[in-house]
Amino acid sequence: MHKHLERPDWGGNYWQVARQSAQEVGPALFFSLMVITVSFLPVFALTGQEGKLFAPLAYTKTYAMAASALLGITLLPILMGYFIRGRIFEENRNPLNRGLQACYRPMLGAALDRPLLTSSIAILLLLSIAFPLSRMGSEFMPPLYEGDLLYMPTTLPGLSVDEAVNLLQVTDRLIRRLPEVDQVFGKAGRADTATDPAPLSMFETTITLKPQSEWPAGEHVEDLIAKLDREVKLPGLSNAWGYPTRTRIDMVSTGIRTPLGIRVTGPDSRGIADLTERLEVLLKSVKGVRSVFAERVAGGHYLDIQVNRQQAARYGVTVADLTDFVQGAVGGADVDTVISGRERFPINLRYPRDLRHSLEALSDSRITLPQGQQVPLRMLARLKLMDGPAEIRSENARLAGYVYITLKGNDMSRFVREANQLMVQSLHMPPGYAIKWVGQYENLQHAKQRLALILPLTLGLIALLLYQIFGCWPKVVLVILCLPFSLVGGMTTAPLLSLLVIPTLYYWWQQLTFKGENS
Repeated sequence: MHKHLERPDWGGNYWQVARQSAQEVGPALFFSLMVITVSFLPVFALTGQEGKLFAPLAYTKTYAMAASALLGITLLPILMGYFIRGRIFEENRNPLNRGLQACYRPMLGAALDRPLLTSSIAILLLLSIAFPLSRMGSEFMPPLYEGDLLYMPTTLPGLSVDEAVNLLQVTDRLIRRLPEVDQVFGKAGRADTATDPAPLSMFETTITLKPQSEWPAGEHVEDLIAKLDREVKLPGLSNAWGYPTRTRIDMVSTGIRTPLGIRVTGPDSRGIADLTERLEVLLKSVKGVRSVFAERVAGGHYLDIQVNRQQAARYGVTVADLTDFVQGAVGGADVDTVISGRERFPINLRYPRDLRHSLEALSDSRITLPQGQQVPLRMLARLKLMDGPAEIRSENARLAGYVYITLKGNDMSRFVREANQLMVQSLHMPPGYAIKWVGQYENLQHAKQRLALILPLTLGLIALLLYQIFGCWPKVVLVILCLPFSLVGGMTTAPLLSLLVIPTLYYWWQQLTFKGENS
């Protein structure tokens, strides 16, 4: 409408000019907003965690574009007729426009005068992004700094309560020594509930940090994590650092507490333990790994009761009687409840510690027969300590073990690629066992598979919309061909930008020199 009104013979009818301007620009404006709306189609195709996270953004953006398209062809022409009035000056009288044209026209003229050189430079710039693209990794979702950190180290199973308390206090003191740390709170073990099945060997320490303005100048959160990892180095402790909210989401959605891991499934827990330990040693040599810890599947200690069924039948004692007797002696049994107002306290009765921790003393303990006599437990059963799985984990009805991996950077794809090459060369897989990458990498692969199908469909729909605008396929192809060159702006570094800047400055210098010689 500005271009129409700056003409001397525009006619004096603002509403007619507004109608004519809207008819000229409206279709292109409407279809351009439609292209932006269609470009969000891949986000709608995402499922799982990524779909739930980005769907609100896609819906909001789509609603905004739909409203913009509707207002652009209805309300906007009316507002133009009301507000764009008075004397409109020519575009060339604007000093800002003249300055921009003075910069743009020499570059445009130089490009059109030298089409072969311009095309060659453009192709070289396009080829220059090959190296950055080859070095660029991929991750599922970048971690967001939450203001706090979560330290979740893992030690070997079979850890005593006293040693767990000691390790927790030592790690808390080491973390608290750093000036960036405000408060530290650590937890070992789990609550008496099935919602937190954490073993005693897994710690959870929440680290509250001071504001970044109080940190040393130039220090980033990744630098702080590296400093903490160097500070907290204890034998038998495998460090894992993360953010509280992000780690909880990973544990709920992926089943592991690190962003990346390996699940080993097979028919036997000992074979799984052997494979996970070999993977732990193997993956520590891969570049970019911060810590690797193999879950000790067979790290538990158990009191095994082997009942002599013939001897027990001779005395009239069942297997259930023997197991109940040992369970009450070692684990205890609730015999009564103390009531104090609204509070209830169970009374648990069991053998003293000296008897419970001695196999000889436990074997000499007497069990009452149905006839009233008492005989030593050793006459009816044999007691011995045995090793077994600390916890039994299964996936798809198969026994499973996990290897937890934390990386120094965020390039999961490169690490997995190098780790797979190393495993193919150095790891022998027994029959019946399988290895699978789990965690955020599994979500990344799932999202890539869906995007590989939906992205070509999205580009096809955008091409159809462009055809509706231009009505000519060569113009559509010309617009699509510009897309690869848009990557240059995102990938080119300063030295590559100089390839374009230096020839432009050289052209201007030549023009000034030529004018000076003529004058």
